[in-house]
Amino acid sequence: MYTPDPRNVARLVLLLAGAGISSLMLIDTQDSDKKRSKPELSLAYYLDQAELIGTGPDGNILYQVWTKRAAQTMGDESVNMEEVRMVYGPPDGLPWELSANNGRIPADASVIELSGNVVASSGRTRQDTTTIRTDNLSIDPATRQATTQQKVVIEYDGRELNATGMQADFEANRLNLLSNVNGKFAP
Repeated sequence: MYTPDPRNVARLVLLLAGAGISSLMLIDTQDSDKKRSKPELSLAYYLDQAELIGTGPDGNILYQVWTKRAAQTMGDESVNMEEVRMVYGPPDGLPWELSANNGRIPADASVIELSGNVVASSGRTRQDTTTIRTDNLSIDPATRQATTQQKVVIEYDGRELNATGMQADFEANRLNLLSNVNGKFAP
């Protein structure tokens, strides 16, 4: 019977081991290429039941926002919010309480954008409360100005005004309706 030379057997084993390792390396390289070609998710931060507080240069509170969920992505660093409630107004005057389905604060915090069933109200009693309803409202915290180009309904003491577009100065408690103004006044 023929017995192979042990050196030939060792060479054959080494050759097969090298071929196996080469195959594994090729498969691993192909998997790595597939992994690299897939889009990567950016890092994001999520907060449930969050409270956000904006302050001015003097350290005084400009606004407080409560939201069911706040999310910030690293892509644009803006904060997107769901089910928003906000208190905002002049430090010495009546605050405005706002609510909306959604909100957004860009990275520079230059504006607060509220959207979806936006309601803003202010007053000491139910009889002297002013309520503003619209679909979108942009608020500039630094100037306490709010604007919208959408339909606006303003309710005050049994009166109702409808308009398209509004500019509001929350510090001076002044509203400018921009166009298509009409109203309903109860006696």
